Amino acid sequence: RIVFGPIPSRRFGQSLGINNIPPKICSYSCVYCQIGKTENFSIERRQFYKINEIIEPLEKTLNNLKKRKERVDYISFVPDGEPTLDINLGIEIEKIKKFGIKVAVITNSSLIWRQDVRDDLLKADLVNCKIDSVSKEIWEKINRPFKGLDIDKIKEGIKEFSNEYKGKFVTETMLVKGINDEKEELEKIGK
Repeated sequence: RIVFGPIPSRRFGQSLGINNIPPKICSYSCVYCQIGKTENFSIERRQFYKINEIIEPLEKTLNNLKKRKERVDYISFVPDGEPTLDINLGIEIEKIKKFGIKVAVITNSSLIWRQDVRDDLLKADLVNCKIDSVSKEIWEKINRPFKGLDIDKIKEGIKEFSNEYKGKFVTETMLVKGINDEKEELEKIGK
């Protein structure tokens, strides 16, 4: 399903999810991914669904929730792959914000080095960037990135984005025992 929830979230209150990427099209194949191994690696941004295939079911769901007097605090892009692979992400965020509900994007950060991706993310109210490691060897071991991605470019993209973004910006790190949970690596990630 493209629209799911609402789901209670400690970070986002009542969150209505948007699944704008078909299952397991991603730029990473993280060792801990609950969906499993990535079958379709990609760093190419493209259209996966027509914009109305996302907006129409969202509007219908919101209308049904309104009738039942259920609130939605955030509409969150949290798909079965990397949300920034969607070339229409910025347009979708703009259209969703017209409903008067905050928009969150949960990204693995792999494409944040791209200006077009940062421009799209600037439109969201909350951006959650994953950064499991800043050391190349550990990053490759945990996130198993698409060939050609560069951790240094990703780190620079996160810094650039955080300097220009006016919304709520958070980072998230999944700790993997014996891989990125050592004090030295945690201090690097924090810095």
